[in-house]
Amino acid sequence: MQFLTARTLLYFRVCFLATITYFCLKDPSLIVSSGFVILLGQAMELPTVMVDTSNPIWGLLALAFGSLTIADLVPLFADNIEYFESVVPARLTVYFILGAYSFAGNSEFLCNNLVFVFAFFEIWFNFLIFNNLRDERYKRVKKLLEESEARGEIDLKGLDQAGINQLMTELLQQSRFNK
Repeated sequence: MQFLTARTLLYFRVCFLATITYFCLKDPSLIVSSGFVILLGQAMELPTVMVDTSNPIWGLLALAFGSLTIADLVPLFADNIEYFESVVPARLTVYFILGAYSFAGNSEFLCNNLVFVFAFFEIWFNFLIFNNLRDERYKRVKKLLEESEARGEIDLKGLDQAGINQLMTELLQQSRFNK
């Protein structure tokens, strides 16, 4: 049994984004002067962002982070795991590219400690979520195969690995439509 499920990790990510949203509105200096942000930025030799907390850009950032929060919260409440199975690999790719660019690029807007730390956390969260989603999907398919074999609908003994993979794909498609 897993300690943290994909659902739990998705709730952690939603809480993380909601916390960033809150601090963007209330006190952005807590984000900028956070020990971890400064430590990781200095360890990666990235420029440290110094900002004016009365800048209206913090409201726009709060809106963006709030939108990301709601974009995950709605499918999470609807128990739409297939949504996350399709979107998490894309997120992981985008945040890997953003993290690499913020470290190695030359843009003064994207190459700083705040962007890198955000991309770092997103990579970490999405990687954990991706691994758990894959593991839970494997367990779902395995259970479907065992149930189908117990009902006598299929015989796994005569199948090679390619046949089992094809059968797993068909069962997944059927389970999506039978919800």
